[in-house]
Amino acid sequence: MTDEGIQLAAAMAWPRRGGFWRRFLASFIDYLVVLIPLYFLAAGLFALTDGGVKGHFWLFLRICMSAKVHGGPSLERYDWQVCRSSLFGFPVANWAVGTAKETQSAKPETVSIDLNSKGNFRPAALDLGFLQVPALAIYLLLMEMASGQSVGKQALVLVVYDENDWQRRGLPLQKAFRRQVIKFLGAFPLVLTGAWSVFQTWGSVPGPAPSYSWLEIVTAFVAFGLALIWPLWIGISIALGNEPIHDRLAGTTVRTRETHE
Repeated sequence: MTDEGIQLAAAMAWPRRGGFWRRFLASFIDYLVVLIPLYFLAAGLFALTDGGVKGHFWLFLRICMSAKVHGGPSLERYDWQVCRSSLFGFPVANWAVGTAKETQSAKPETVSIDLNSKGNFRPAALDLGFLQVPALAIYLLLMEMASGQSVGKQALVLVVYDENDWQRRGLPLQKAFRRQVIKFLGAFPLVLTGAWSVFQTWGSVPGPAPSYSWLEIVTAFVAFGLALIWPLWIGISIALGNEPIHDRLAGTTVRTRETHE
């Protein structure tokens, strides 16, 4: 058999690639698998600390309504919107946004404060929302090392294979780690920016909404833009039938369990 024939036979032995929608649904399931435990962790800590720990997570229902905030005369000069973020009826964040009733400036002064369970203001709570991406990356790393499959991939009949040994069960540590780092590379700047902001404001007292320098605005804009562009690029690569960048650089491939005849 010629070299071309050997290469063709090897290619035909591979299971077919997982398509865009199958991989997208698997990723969504995996996000829920990580989000739900994080939610219950934040909800429990929110209740135990009387609002001292909170969690702003994606997909959570947020309800805001006009209300009165208790905490002294200084708060009475604002019109308040009290907001609550919850899922399954358990709150994970309770805060209020106030707009000054009387102001001389063109842009009304605003203030955002965290509230306890009774609706009274408190020092800024610790927001666990920045843990979503790191927790998801660690979960995928461990699952793909163990079996090449996360819960979402098991549900959609997908497997992450080592390109050098597709019969191996699970990925080597080096490849699994490289794969997750590159996959979430676009989100890391936004996660770091969010974590820095969370720990900077944690325990601070209520005050006017801060004004940001041009450098901080540009940095946040670049981080947010990269967090959008990176997964979009990955999704386009998969939709076009190509290996995305994290699989190319890690030496891995995502395939179905169905084999060619």
